[in-house]
Amino acid sequence: MKTPDFLTRYYTPNENPFVSLNDYPLEQANAIKLEHCKRNNIGGYYAQDEYLPHRRKIEKWIHAQLIQKGGNPKNYIPVYMTLGESPTSEYDIRIDIQRGAHELRIPIANLDLNAVTFTYPDSMYKFIYDNNGDKISSEMTETPTVYLYNELEYIIERYKVYDIYEHYIEAQVWDREMLNKFLH
Repeated sequence: MKTPDFLTRYYTPNENPFVSLNDYPLEQANAIKLEHCKRNNIGGYYAQDEYLPHRRKIEKWIHAQLIQKGGNPKNYIPVYMTLGESPTSEYDIRIDIQRGAHELRIPIANLDLNAVTFTYPDSMYKFIYDNNGDKISSEMTETPTVYLYNELEYIIERYKVYDIYEHYIEAQVWDREMLNKFLH
């Protein structure tokens, strides 16, 4: 399958789609997250207090990886998106963390890809594969493998991401000014 040519941002209705929880001080961000979890009956790791400090460590790692790969981030906190849309499977973020979300699709051709990173399956987890390339498990990580857009074709073909379509590729956009022109 061809690499999708758009990113999708899922966001809570009536909120700025390009604001991240980590834009807020930790205590305020946790309060916002817990209210979101109560309102949407969300549990699991996302609802725990450790989630945001873990997320912040990962953001620092990805930011550093983008710079190391020659990228040019404009912000220290990214806007999280998916490459293409979220799959309709158990990993569909619209049935869990983004239940009832609105979506905004942004053509990749309209983005400066020097400020965009990608992780598979997402930035908090990694898949473990056997010697045949079959997924055997997954585990949390603080140091995800970070890809640039031009590296995705290999990942998509190798892991048949959009053939199996059980998980998404997460995108992290490190330039909000570039995104703001898509607000209507």
